[in-house]
Amino acid sequence: MNARYRPYNPEEGYFTLIDPEDIKNHNPILKAIDSFVEDHISVEPFSQSARNELEGAPAVHPRMMLKVIFYSYARGVYSSREMEDRMRWDPNYIYLSANQRVDHSTICNFILKYSDEIKEVFSRLVYIMSKMGYIAMDFVAIDGTKIKADAGKRFTGDVKEFQQKRDRIEKKIEKILHHTTNEPEGKARQDKKLDTMEKEKARIESFLTEVEQEETPPKGKVNLTDKDSRMVKDKDSKYMGYNCQIAVDDENDAIIGTDVFNEASDRGLLEPMIEEIRDRSGEDLGQAEISVDAGYFSSDNIRYCHEQGLDVYLPEGKGEGGVRQWKGNLIRGRDCRLEMDGDIKRLTCPGGQVMETLVAKEDRGNYFYRFRPDARLCEGCSFKARCYRNNSSYRDFRVKKEYFDTLALRASMTEKLSGDHGKQRMRDRACLVEHVFGEIKEIFRFRRFRYRGLEKVSLIWQLVCIGYNFRKMARLAYG
Repeated sequence: MNARYRPYNPEEGYFTLIDPEDIKNHNPILKAIDSFVEDHISVEPFSQSARNELEGAPAVHPRMMLKVIFYSYARGVYSSREMEDRMRWDPNYIYLSANQRVDHSTICNFILKYSDEIKEVFSRLVYIMSKMGYIAMDFVAIDGTKIKADAGKRFTGDVKEFQQKRDRIEKKIEKILHHTTNEPEGKARQDKKLDTMEKEKARIESFLTEVEQEETPPKGKVNLTDKDSRMVKDKDSKYMGYNCQIAVDDENDAIIGTDVFNEASDRGLLEPMIEEIRDRSGEDLGQAEISVDAGYFSSDNIRYCHEQGLDVYLPEGKGEGGVRQWKGNLIRGRDCRLEMDGDIKRLTCPGGQVMETLVAKEDRGNYFYRFRPDARLCEGCSFKARCYRNNSSYRDFRVKKEYFDTLALRASMTEKLSGDHGKQRMRDRACLVEHVFGEIKEIFRFRRFRYRGLEKVSLIWQLVCIGYNFRKMARLAYG
């Protein structure tokens, strides 16, 4: 039986018809970006930076570039080379670019040249989403995640490790110079290896020279490829990276504030993130509830929130409070009761012994109140085996001065968090931020920066958050 088929020849030339309305109607993210850029982005700030009024080639239109870049980050496309490639065959990119071809270098240069203007787009996006009713500013959750820097292990270490590496390279160079070969291929390999080592040595020596000229040498590990990156810990792994912060609104899980820091700890980042939210939203946050995890706890932070009149849920967490901690099953400072009676600072151990002091003593730049129990009174105490370390006859507790200064504030916060509403707010916080980080890192696979330096990394993180907000806007307005 002879069957009949339609003509099929995949090697023939094609002419693809693109209907703009059809593309927008079937792509909510593209429609959201296209409408926002056309209606809410002014070309004037970009035109002021252009210098081709009298001569030079016409510049690429900023609206076209913004649409392509925002759409790429919203779709999880972070490579400028892939953006360039998609403009050749992807109908969505062909529509956004009006069938114009732009190389990857132009895309990179545009992002870096107009970094301030792109950051302002994030503020504008937050404002428009607020006006559309997608942001309420009733409950805000703040948290951070660690993102890998574009920095390998080869040039990572502290000052001492780089000095040792330089010495090892010098010995290898000397060994190569004393074992020369006359074979052409072997000579070429040897010269290439020697050239690589000389460059590594020069790079390390340049860094060590800079360190010698600085009054305060860098602490911890640094990377010579990206000197702004820092060693961070994420679960069970350590790597050079950045601490990327976000603030998420509870109404529709939109990001309302974002910033990047090269500090591994969140403890010093609460105040700058609060100010970031205020700058982006124009709100004083007086009516908003703000929730963070125990990583942000410090006496300075709880005092700052109190002075600013902020309704913050700030748990103290394990091992916090500035009390000297002991390992194992020993009695710790947080197991004791702290009280203030005027200028008198009082500590009561679990065994009931009361210790008092008046004056805080300085130790390595910090001031502590020191409490030392009377060893004679500890005899026969049921807690002695858990209190004295390795059968030692000496034991003391040291409590940071500012920890006592905020004793009443911490007690109030503990009572606030122990209530049903406080427990619910802490559960809400985890659901809010972990969902956002999960979407960014797992679904859209943004786990590593392709740019180097804190300023550039901060800009890219803004683009990632802009892409997330456009996905959110598309689902709410056009989904």
